[in-house]
Amino acid sequence: MGKKIAYYMRTSHYLQSIGTQEAKIEKGWKVYRDQGVSGRVEFENRAAAKKLLQDIKEGRISIVKTMRLERLGRSVKDLIGTIDIIHSYGIPIQFISEGITTLDENGNQTPTTGLLINVLSSLSEFFYHQNREKTLAGIALGKKNGVYTGRKQNSTETVEKYLNKPKTKKMIELLKQGNSVRSIVRVLECSPNSVYKLKKILNKN
Repeated sequence: MGKKIAYYMRTSHYLQSIGTQEAKIEKGWKVYRDQGVSGRVEFENRAAAKKLLQDIKEGRISIVKTMRLERLGRSVKDLIGTIDIIHSYGIPIQFISEGITTLDENGNQTPTTGLLINVLSSLSEFFYHQNREKTLAGIALGKKNGVYTGRKQNSTETVEKYLNKPKTKKMIELLKQGNSVRSIVRVLECSPNSVYKLKKILNKN
């Protein structure tokens, strides 16, 4: 059996649409999906990414394709490390939107490609932190002005309704799998209090 083209997809929130990335899939590609996984989670600690690395090590992959560099991650250190691991097996990576293929036909990374990867990796991490700061600043301002309260005051939401919310169900699933509060917060991008609140409810039921 010949080597496969691997296509890696990731969404940072499990409710986020992955359709735009799926639209790029072509017949014969082997697809790896990580849904609801933050780009700050190390590549080798994601389920689909771990499988991809294993297939690369076993010689089953000829090239790795992904929509954008940021799909691989949002940390410069992890991005460069991941790219280096994949390159160590002579496997090129193609970032479709950026129009970059990391290795030439001889398996060498050109200085220009190396520069672009470093610049784009730095920008990816920069925008992650910038967006996070804006979100936190907006929440702080809302609280100061009495606008943002998190959950609505005098909410009549029942426990049953809360437990049936998609995000709550995913949280329950991760807890049953033995994931720590810290890892759940990182994957779902929620607050630790949300997880502790759910654990308290589950312990009562």
